[in-house]
Amino acid sequence: MASLAVLSSDVASWMNRRDISEPFASWLRMTENDIAEALRARCMVARADQAIDAGLITLPTDWVEAESIRFKDCGHLLSLEDHWTGPLAGGPACHCAVHPSWAYRFVGTCVEFLPHPVIPTDPAWQPQIVEMAWFARPKPLRDPQDSNAVLEAHYQVYLFGCLRYVAKWERDDDTAAQADAEFKDALLAANRWKTEADYSGAPLRAVVRGF
Repeated sequence: MASLAVLSSDVASWMNRRDISEPFASWLRMTENDIAEALRARCMVARADQAIDAGLITLPTDWVEAESIRFKDCGHLLSLEDHWTGPLAGGPACHCAVHPSWAYRFVGTCVEFLPHPVIPTDPAWQPQIVEMAWFARPKPLRDPQDSNAVLEAHYQVYLFGCLRYVAKWERDDDTAAQADAEFKDALLAANRWKTEADYSGAPLRAVVRGF
């Protein structure tokens, strides 16, 4: 199983160095930040049900980027409205009686559901439930036995990500350039599923008519 211990050992072997254990932690932190910024692998997608019981709801601490927000009951997507012009408060002005809050936008570290839900005093009231899917920052690697989904599925992203910084520390420009190219190729391969999904339409359906 891939782990921090395996990763640090592999980096030391690639660079033929056994004296990098102390600075390795800082290279790993920078690589983890690069991964959170650039990687959108399938294994990073997290899901959770969220009750719309307030206008603004704090995002999960590992939130990196939204993947989708859907109504739990029907599966339809809520609309992303960065420039909302409708009423903030829900009520008669809302155009949807089934889903009073039908849109959302991001405000700082919160998601704002629009229009804002009206919270009645009736204790039997049940809030709308949405399924939120997001790209989650991979679990940080701290202890030798630590691992995470990205390290397991896309080990080369961590390996070449760390090697870039080691090579720069050694002032080895050739190795740094090679590691950087390998890191970008690993990111591209891991992100390919999302690129294909973004640019693929519905499957082509051919209708053959008999005569």
